[in-house]
Amino acid sequence: MTANELLLWLSARKQGSWAQFKGAVENLGLAEADSEGADEGPLPLHQRIRYNLERLGHVEFDTEECSDGWRTVPPALALCQHGCETAGILCGARTRKILGNIERELNGLQREQISHPDCPDIIRVRAPGSEVLVNLAQRAGIRSQADAPAALLSRLPQIDWTGAWKREPVPSSGKDWDIKHLFIHKKVMKWQAVSLREANAEGAEGLFRFTRFQTPQYFLRNGRETFTLPGAIGKYYVLHLGRRNVLKYGSKEKTLSVPAIFRPPLLTERALVLCSGLPPSVSEVHGRHRLTYQDIPEEVAGLAAEVLKQDFL
Repeated sequence: MTANELLLWLSARKQGSWAQFKGAVENLGLAEADSEGADEGPLPLHQRIRYNLERLGHVEFDTEECSDGWRTVPPALALCQHGCETAGILCGARTRKILGNIERELNGLQREQISHPDCPDIIRVRAPGSEVLVNLAQRAGIRSQADAPAALLSRLPQIDWTGAWKREPVPSSGKDWDIKHLFIHKKVMKWQAVSLREANAEGAEGLFRFTRFQTPQYFLRNGRETFTLPGAIGKYYVLHLGRRNVLKYGSKEKTLSVPAIFRPPLLTERALVLCSGLPPSVSEVHGRHRLTYQDIPEEVAGLAAEVLKQDFL
């Protein structure tokens, strides 16, 4: 089974358990490899594929409708304007019928199919304007979303919105915890090992990662309050509190890059990925890994920075 066949299988099943997904990935026959720049260290294959399926908007995991499981998203063309041209990225469930419908309805439009490690092929259609792609989607029997990256970012709360955070103290006992504190000082940004006692010490501040059985939990200690929250949001909140900026935007190249340790939260990253359809490339600069997102319009870069409470370097 290939990653393309996996998406076809997931689309036919529509939803299922985490165990079913992991078992299907184990039948892919793909080589295990290190995940450069992964915050938690090298990720297993099933996690790498899971994250790419989420970033490209194909599958949702562990939502209210599929707790501890997954479900495929309805197929759609996610549109993004690039100057005088519009790109449409095929997202969601993928069947041979849908692929055939799109192929038949192209009417001379440029269609690209791009292979990428650990994810299904990226299918992208280019057209002179968004209306052409909206009509293509209608004829193919799928949905479309105009200005998908900007539309998604405009609906996201900024990372300093604490309404969804749960107040919960850091664990004060227990064995087998691997505990790290996010250390940020000048150009040094890394996870630093600390003891259970240090994490619980009066006056301890910042983001702590408690890992046991390969499952990380993140706790933000801010003054007298302690919250549990998604790790990526916690990181950018700490950056915001310290007035530290990590985003770099190249207006000429239309690229947005961040240190790999500060990978954006899922939906923010999905918006960036949907600009090109490609997951970020990984490069090493001065011994540190960076993630670079391609074909990012200036408006989208600005919206992402606003959500993350960042200014560009």
